[in-house]
Amino acid sequence: MNNNTHREDDEISKIFNDVDTVRAAMQAGIDAALLRHKKLGYPICVWRNDQVEWIAPEDINIDSQD
Repeated sequence: MNNNTHREDDEISKIFNDVDTVRAAMQAGIDAALLRHKKLGYPICVWRNDQVEWIAPEDINIDSQD
């Protein structure tokens, strides 16, 4: 490995060790997917009460949106 690869690995490790950054990135991805489903009229499914539950597009809630 060259020095650039080590630097990149160190930078990636720092990012993944920052729980708040990882959580924010994951939430942004989830919100984007939910919004896309809602706008396109696609339902989503969730696991609730030990079973799959389908949620209609109009009932999709996106927590980070006001």
